Amino acid sequence: MSENKNWGISVIMPCYNSELYIDKTLKSLYGQSFQDFELVAVNDGSTDNTLGALENFRQKLGEERVHIISVENGGQSRARNIGMDAAVGKYIVFLDSDDFVDVDYLEVLYNAAEDNDSEMVLTGQHKVDVNGNTIANICYPVDQHPEYVQRQLNPHGKLYSREFLNRHNIRFAEGKLYEDNPFNMMAMFLCKNQVILPYNGHYQVIHMGSTMTKAMDPEKVPYEAIEQAIDYTLSHRELIKDESVFEFMVLSFMTYFIFQANRKHIYASGRIKGRKSSPALMKEICRYTQRLIPTYFPKYYKNPHVGVFKHMYLSIWQRLGVSVFVMLLRTHTLWPFTRIFYLVAD
Repeated sequence: MSENKNWGISVIMPCYNSELYIDKTLKSLYGQSFQDFELVAVNDGSTDNTLGALENFRQKLGEERVHIISVENGGQSRARNIGMDAAVGKYIVFLDSDDFVDVDYLEVLYNAAEDNDSEMVLTGQHKVDVNGNTIANICYPVDQHPEYVQRQLNPHGKLYSREFLNRHNIRFAEGKLYEDNPFNMMAMFLCKNQVILPYNGHYQVIHMGSTMTKAMDPEKVPYEAIEQAIDYTLSHRELIKDESVFEFMVLSFMTYFIFQANRKHIYASGRIKGRKSSPALMKEICRYTQRLIPTYFPKYYKNPHVGVFKHMYLSIWQRLGVSVFVMLLRTHTLWPFTRIFYLVAD
């Protein structure tokens, strides 16, 4: 990597024991139609041949294009933060070492940011298994519904201004699960001229080694990071374009976090088994939520986007789920209902 080169994009890739998948990931980068990028790969204490694959790629793409940082294993969040600190590109794109992207992926995101003087670009993604079978397709249909209010809080399919992230010190909560959610709670609503595209060129590979399928550790729930993200964002209200959408996004996330993220099967198909629910953990999360929402959003039950008959382009389960969640919060019955829900759902 050349510190004198003003790269258009820094692709940040945390890598841990990815030798079975990383060649496909690197190949998808090598063939990009947009080549004004550097790769900042953080080898997070891999014990397989991940480092060898990265070094081979550096030989193909060039020394100044591929920056490899090897550190002791500290987790994906820490690796991403290390990569952000080392990046020199105008924009940042995150790519996991087992994912891959379409040939025009970087070009689409870069052009959208440049054309609109945007600090963040949002696009959708495909979730696939290791054999390439589709698990879910996530897209923002803003061409049909310009007012689309749903937001995905992971870093996939997104581009960020590096200067913007540094200005607000937006970083991932280290040592936590769902660390990307508070990160994007801040980024999405503090950025200037956000662009949302009806495009999905990122393929997130879900397998049994993915973070998404590991058991939930109560110590890794990002309670503090979520609250800090909400507090910081609301302290910069002058930057928020629509506070009601921000509020709805938090309500939607907590609905998902309680009723979906901690279930046995994180996908309805049941093909990939995920986290098993823990009554003690769910009680703790419910109590946290019962305090959090009224504290920061005292009129949450009046949010104009909540309702079974609002935004009919959203799934019925999304609309119904958030509506029920709000009712439970208001009647202080979130934990009793959640306990019964998990007894039946599990």
